[in-house]
Amino acid sequence: MFGLFGCTNNAQFDIKTYQNAEKNTMLLDYYEQTVGTPMKQPYYELVLYTYSDTQATLEEIENGGMDDETITRYLIPIEGAQEMLTAVKKSGMARWNSREGIAICGRSNVCKFPDGNGGYTRVTSGNMPEDGSRIFGEIKIAMRKWISKGTVVTEP
Repeated sequence: MFGLFGCTNNAQFDIKTYQNAEKNTMLLDYYEQTVGTPMKQPYYELVLYTYSDTQATLEEIENGGMDDETITRYLIPIEGAQEMLTAVKKSGMARWNSREGIAICGRSNVCKFPDGNGGYTRVTSGNMPEDGSRIFGEIKIAMRKWISKGTVVTEP
């Protein structure tokens, strides 16, 4: 069922790989959180899921440090999902897990995406290269730009 098992040659970054995937298969998760304060920690998250052959679901989750979080779901064109996966591929994030990096004081970033073997690669600001903060920002921008092109939906 999942098209991502057994991917080779970066196929996990090609949206066509997921044409037969179950609805709501996670394709990309971007997460950022303010850290190092005594208050509850605000966070922001964008999660991309499969939906159909022509659309994907982009979920925006916001929490300003209180108990309540706001979740908004958007249906976006499949081209948007491809653009996001391409941004991750070009970033080189898939190689970050094998390196020691630098941590960002005051902010924590995490990005998860399919590893091509049925699991997920998870990279953090703790194992990013020197320009990793910029790259996390580029992934966020690539994802957020599709919110304005999406249609708000109520179903998960």
